[in-house]
Amino acid sequence: MSDWTVWDVCGWLGNACFFSRFFVQWWASERAKQSVAPASFWYLSLLGTITLGLYAASRETYVLLAGYFVNGLIYGRNIGFVREQARGLSGWVASALALGAGALLVAASVYELRHREESSLAWVVVAAVGQAFWSARFVLQWWASERAGESHFPRLFWWLSLVGNALLLAFAIHLADAKFIAGFVPGPIVQIRNLMLGRKRAA
Repeated sequence: MSDWTVWDVCGWLGNACFFSRFFVQWWASERAKQSVAPASFWYLSLLGTITLGLYAASRETYVLLAGYFVNGLIYGRNIGFVREQARGLSGWVASALALGAGALLVAASVYELRHREESSLAWVVVAAVGQAFWSARFVLQWWASERAGESHFPRLFWWLSLVGNALLLAFAIHLADAKFIAGFVPGPIVQIRNLMLGRKRAA
């Protein structure tokens, strides 16, 4: 413990938030018999993305940092929906913000490729595609929530989560970083369960 830095604490705290947020969401969904988004999910998500973003910055893992930044904005937006303090954005504003988020992720991927010697092109592509799926799920969720005027999870959210999670877990294993690995290991369990709940509700 004496060798830990403040960045290590941020990394593990972020993982604790991300780990617990999906079990909070899972529990609420099991009780509701459908995929739901309780307010605590968004607060835990925001705290987790801030602390893991700080850890990613300390590791200079900018392709992950960009994703944390984009997702943090979306988490804040969903908190506004939950607190009924957010109004739906116009289509062109939402589209412009989504394009800006995509451009940020591409720029971070290019920077990662040019400045991280241990990451080959193949691994940067894995990370970039994984981050694209991982962030696109919340862009999709945000877009669907803007249209509905309330925070909710479309079914495609969980499919994007599953694919993005698998790719980012592979990249985290490549980096041999226990904090990043721990953040992505539990995801598939919750993602698959939410897909099952969605299928039952559709049936």
